[in-house]
Amino acid sequence: MIFEKLNEKYLEDAVKLTQAQYNMEQKHIEALYEKDYKDILTDMLSDIFKNKRGLVAVERGKVLGYLSFWGSVNGHFGNVKGSFSPLFANAYGGENRGKIASLLFQYTSEEMIKEEILSYAICLYSHDAEVMQSLMMNGFGVRCGDAIRNVNKLLNIEINTEYSYDEIHYSKAGCLLTLSNSLERHMRKSPTYFPKEELSEEKFTERCYNRQSRFFIAKDKSEIIGYLEVANDGETFISEEPDYLHICGAYLKEGYRGKNIIQSLLSFVIETLKKDDIKRLGVDFETINPTALKFWEKFFDSYTYSFVRRIDERILR
Repeated sequence: MIFEKLNEKYLEDAVKLTQAQYNMEQKHIEALYEKDYKDILTDMLSDIFKNKRGLVAVERGKVLGYLSFWGSVNGHFGNVKGSFSPLFANAYGGENRGKIASLLFQYTSEEMIKEEILSYAICLYSHDAEVMQSLMMNGFGVRCGDAIRNVNKLLNIEINTEYSYDEIHYSKAGCLLTLSNSLERHMRKSPTYFPKEELSEEKFTERCYNRQSRFFIAKDKSEIIGYLEVANDGETFISEEPDYLHICGAYLKEGYRGKNIIQSLLSFVIETLKKDDIKRLGVDFETINPTALKFWEKFFDSYTYSFVRRIDERILR
């Protein structure tokens, strides 16, 4: 087996590998689209191959795997340069896929360390146990994930009718600033330790207009006690389908938890989206946030996990 730099001569074989990995995951996750992504994957991989950060594993002229990264990104999980391999940017074939993944990281990172890139994130399909195990043995840990559900699938919860649920336009979402900043403070706490910054009223309004998300709220009489933010797309190529929407924010005041309120709000969102002919709803979440992990994986099916590794910066001395 030899390892060569990214080259568009390997693009067609790389696309076949990543489509095959998608097909494997689609067998596990009912909500994933039964679709040939060849053209979309070709465009995305052509772009990332030009970035030249990564390698292809070749044996007797056959591509057995590839690993490619976007980067470098300053301040990537700390005060270092980092890089990210999206869901489509790595794939592994052959009989020992775990070994191929390990070797590709070994030789790819060896080159990227020369650029002082010390933080690495790799997105994998959630049922790819062999490659996930290989990365964990290489010092990676899970940090976040993506999940999906069919909108037509029943939620099977008891609606809490003591509270009301509604949708508000993003131009009127300024009333959610306090709740949004409460979420940012929550993310900074143990055990998540995610360095989120609170927003000013001006910055929050600007973000609402830039995203043009849909906001769904839970109310106790006239008081807004929780919300779900739903965006047009998420962080994987799957989330760009026209009948797909993506949850990118959720918070419920502490005193109201444990009463099925956020579940009832989610049910309201799903019933609303049904009327709009939305077929799939997705979410990305931090697996290092136990509350989020338990909630989202109860009602959604995870199809990706992102693995991260931070190299000790003293290696550069």
